[in-house]
Amino acid sequence: MSMLSSNGPKYAHRLTPTGHVCVWALAVAILALCTVAPSAAFELGHTSVTYSDPARGGRSIPTEIYYPSDTAGDDVPIATAPAGGFPVVALGHGYLITWSDYEYLWEHLSPRGYIVAVPRTETGLFPDHEDLGLDLAFLPGAILADGADPASPLYGGVGTACAVSGHSMGGGASFLGAASSSSISGIFNLAAAETNPSAISAAGSITVPALVFSGSVDCVTPPPDHQIPMYDALASDVKTRVTIGGASHCQFAEQNGLCELGEGGCDDPTISRTEQHDLVLTLLDPWLDHVLKGDVGAWFDFQSLLAGMSGITYEQEGTSSGIEQPVASVLRLERPAPNPFGSESTISFALSEPADVAVRIYNVSGRAVRTLHDRGTEAGRHSVVWDGRDDHGGRVGAGAYFVRVTAGRTSGARSLILIR
Repeated sequence: MSMLSSNGPKYAHRLTPTGHVCVWALAVAILALCTVAPSAAFELGHTSVTYSDPARGGRSIPTEIYYPSDTAGDDVPIATAPAGGFPVVALGHGYLITWSDYEYLWEHLSPRGYIVAVPRTETGLFPDHEDLGLDLAFLPGAILADGADPASPLYGGVGTACAVSGHSMGGGASFLGAASSSSISGIFNLAAAETNPSAISAAGSITVPALVFSGSVDCVTPPPDHQIPMYDALASDVKTRVTIGGASHCQFAEQNGLCELGEGGCDDPTISRTEQHDLVLTLLDPWLDHVLKGDVGAWFDFQSLLAGMSGITYEQEGTSSGIEQPVASVLRLERPAPNPFGSESTISFALSEPADVAVRIYNVSGRAVRTLHDRGTEAGRHSVVWDGRDDHGGRVGAGAYFVRVTAGRTSGARSLILIR
């Protein structure tokens, strides 16, 4: 997966929380944006594996693994994977929160084509945060090795793209894990807690795309003391922090009495646990599809959701995920030239066969501002010119934009910088 630098300015966006976000209103907003996540394509497979990490003296890492399959059940064969295999997500639990209290995540993600690995380590009163982080970083590689083992139910289905993630303590540990490994493709977490060693310090060496969730009524890991300094310290070229209005710390997991005991004295959440989960999954779907599956269109969907959803605030730094979707043989998209540009830039592409081609310019919120080409196109090399104007002939403002070229079922995208 190619990670291209995106050193654009920091864009901070704010939407006014509505307090109570009903599922019906959320569904209407998503439908209006035409960004409904695709339905699940697979059943839920499961296996339990205990790994041994030789780099840490044979440390034992008992792990629950959930994966896409054609038949639901334990130790069933993994489904036929797309080219590149199914991405892996390693998920860390919170302090004294049972690993199984995050089933809403794997029950949603695995049928959509993700392998979710949950280590059952560091569950006691005195957990080692660093070991949990290293467990999260270790698992994608161990699972990739299982994917090459004919005796494993994961045989033939594991990809190299992977993310580390977690809630509360596990969220902080995800920073430690991502900082320890150069093979991690992305990081996301839920109400991440500061750890020992410091997750805030570790964030400074993380450069992969990051998505950080916070709850507005979280007094267990208050954002100003935990997620905000983590987000600020991240060295990622593209990073996003989302605050869910009315969301509590413990509602990022399933109901857990010990966690809720720790919330004594906190303000009550103003949205339900189900609503909080739905908001997380709605935003997580396109983000993961882009970062781990290379889906360029999903990045635009993610931006549209951020701009259009009520009940959240967010901030984002960077103008692109930095990932340009591998272009199939039918389409080769060249870099716009000149870029940056002041008056006009030429976008050139080549087709190996005739195709219906659309060339559109998008702003950083994912909104199409100009259609440059939309018709059947013969094989060969073609060029279109963007003059920095929208579909109504008006001059758009200076800043970052994207050109997306779709040819049949393949597409590619490039960034554009307009200066005035």
